[in-house]
Amino acid sequence: MPDPDQPLHRAAQVAADPGIQAIGVLLNTSALIERLLGGAIQHEAGISHSMFEVLLILAAEPDGTPMSRLSGGLVLTSGGATRLIDRMIEAGLVTRTPSPTDRRVQLVAMTDHGEQTLLTAAAAHTREARRLLRGALSEAEAAGMVDALDRLGRHARTELPPLG
Repeated sequence: MPDPDQPLHRAAQVAADPGIQAIGVLLNTSALIERLLGGAIQHEAGISHSMFEVLLILAAEPDGTPMSRLSGGLVLTSGGATRLIDRMIEAGLVTRTPSPTDRRVQLVAMTDHGEQTLLTAAAAHTREARRLLRGALSEAEAAGMVDALDRLGRHARTELPPLG
């Protein structure tokens, strides 16, 4: 019989912890889905999944979105958001201009090319997401998952320290 005080036995207990397993499955599944959806978006629209997320945010605010809101919405540091937006400007997807009301604020807006790219990427994303969900979950299970993950995400966001 294994000694419960031995390191290997304690390690097995940790690995069997339901909380560790739940988060592990969530992160693993998220990474797999990110690869599948990101691959489809890259193949069909020529952009990364992060760029797709930026374009989605910008679509809701056609007059421009402050850089600070983009970095917070994407959970990126301000430097990471700046580098991503710089790449998107080079690709002709977005513009960045000073706010007319506060010159310290930079507004990012989608270009016509960005809008067309978003539509192409969204079609690929939607098709692949539906295919994945239909292959694994009923409609009720998918709705329950969305609700649970939304609540978990909102809670996690309240726990997250501000990014610098």
